[in-house]
Amino acid sequence: MTIEERIQALRKEKGLSQEQFADTLGVSRQAVSKWEMGQSMPEIEKLIAMSQLFGVTIDYILKGETPPATNENERRRAASRKVGGQVVSAVAGMLLLMAVIASLGQLTDKGVTFTMIHGLILESVGLMILLVGWFIAGNRAPSKPLFVVNILLAGILPALVLSQVIMGYKLNGLPTLTLLSAAISIGIYVVLCGAVIYFAVIRRK
Repeated sequence: MTIEERIQALRKEKGLSQEQFADTLGVSRQAVSKWEMGQSMPEIEKLIAMSQLFGVTIDYILKGETPPATNENERRRAASRKVGGQVVSAVAGMLLLMAVIASLGQLTDKGVTFTMIHGLILESVGLMILLVGWFIAGNRAPSKPLFVVNILLAGILPALVLSQVIMGYKLNGLPTLTLLSAAISIGIYVVLCGAVIYFAVIRRK
């Protein structure tokens, strides 16, 4: 593993984006990007700051010498947090899928109709569980593909509800779909999901 690869690996294990890492060290994001691409080397004071931030020696950053056992334990804990976050995110994904299927499919139990409002309530629970997984993993998506799938599922009902509200339809039954309402739903869906995925995944490299 090269110096640039070690710096990038340590940053990601700490759960920091390039921007957050740069702010911590008092440099620009472009400087961090150059370090991680091997285009430049950090100054000695920045290496000292990195060693303190990551809990490793400067020799480890520069030469790849085995870090202390305490740092190995921290890495194991980080791996455990990531796995825990993935499990919680998977549970959240199942709840979000159930919310969409139940509300759009109008599942009933003893004559009580499962409407879009009920679906939104169930989806809210799923999103809260998703946030728990985010925090368990260290304030980042434990699995980017799984997180993206969850967001794509979570965006369906809000987009439909907002389009129904805009069109003046009631929310106590199946959504009333016309060409216009479908276009509005798709537009809202793309904007909502696109914004969340950009800021939570793409921008946080």
